[in-house]
Amino acid sequence: MRFLFVLLISIGFIFAKSDKMSQIVPANNVIINLEEIECDINCLKQFLDEGKIFSFLAFYNENYNEVFGNEYTYLRGVFRLGLRSDTLVRVALLIPQKSIRKYAITTVNTTLAYLMNKQNSFELKVYNTIHEDSDSIKTQMDEIKRDGFIYVIAPVTNRGVKFVIENADGLLVYIPTIHKGRVINSDSKNIFFGGIDYKKQIDELLKYANNRVAYFGDGSELSNYLNKIVEEKTPKIVYKKIFKSSKINFKRVFRRNKKLQNSSIFLNTPLVKSSLIASQLRYYSIRPYALLSTQINYNPMLLSLTQFPDRKDLYLANSIGRSEVSLQEYNSLLGHDITYDWVNYSTAVGMDYFYTNYIDSNSLSLFGKNLFNNQVEYDVSIIQPKRYKFESVSF
Repeated sequence: MRFLFVLLISIGFIFAKSDKMSQIVPANNVIINLEEIECDINCLKQFLDEGKIFSFLAFYNENYNEVFGNEYTYLRGVFRLGLRSDTLVRVALLIPQKSIRKYAITTVNTTLAYLMNKQNSFELKVYNTIHEDSDSIKTQMDEIKRDGFIYVIAPVTNRGVKFVIENADGLLVYIPTIHKGRVINSDSKNIFFGGIDYKKQIDELLKYANNRVAYFGDGSELSNYLNKIVEEKTPKIVYKKIFKSSKINFKRVFRRNKKLQNSSIFLNTPLVKSSLIASQLRYYSIRPYALLSTQINYNPMLLSLTQFPDRKDLYLANSIGRSEVSLQEYNSLLGHDITYDWVNYSTAVGMDYFYTNYIDSNSLSLFGKNLFNNQVEYDVSIIQPKRYKFESVSF
């Protein structure tokens, strides 16, 4: 995975103008191999078998045409390598790798998938700040300006958003991870936000609650934020519990816990912990009025981590809308999806906004999302996990 990430952030120019396969020779491939190891036929075959397509493309050379020529030609066509057009779309990604972890890869892939789907020539370059301190972000944003980029995707956390805003002069910056309402001094006209509106989601979830509200959290920044919203919007909390440790005495929490009976319980906890809580409630014969969760638990893994009786009274808020099939396919080809992961979805929405409003105003939006006061406006639908799939419900 580390090797794949190195390859991804090393992509310089990838050009496209049609579905026609490129006629350039393989030596002009622009996926750069940074590893000092040799790769023979068996090595290339292993990359293909494991789905490591960028590794395959990076190590491939014309000596392997007879064996892998068809595979190479197909992948070169899919990723439109070497094709040139008159219009070049240039996008920079500001990535704090240590802070956003898996999204260091997936936000790059999502942006790449969108640009490939548009079939334009483009340059995509990653600027890795590693951390989110002021100096690191300033250094990389200065570099972005020196390199002549205008459009920047910056999936930073609350720690880094302030420094991005301070150094964004002359740039158009989209932050897919943060909602504008959580940022102080966020009135810069060149900064756009794509974070989920958790207050709006909790408002919708409360329509399915009774007057006995409880919540569980895990002590994380996001969990504490969700707990705070629930407390602000609910006159009385009948029970609250924060699981900060991975070692949890469920018996002590749930056995004979009358406060949780017939209560509306917000699961402001990650997927695995939420699944455990749901199962323990049933195990200790606690029958809640409803289980409620925001976007954080809208994940197909929920269907396999819980039994249906555990989740039959669970309501999830979802702000991820539909997306174009071809865009989904490109994302799938790169190993992730924008159907359930809201950061990836938000990244695609932001790239779409840049493209249709600044790069090509004649292009139609793939998402149809509006921005109000520089914040993406998402609808909220309420979803229930049935036996085999998620289904929308109406109040």
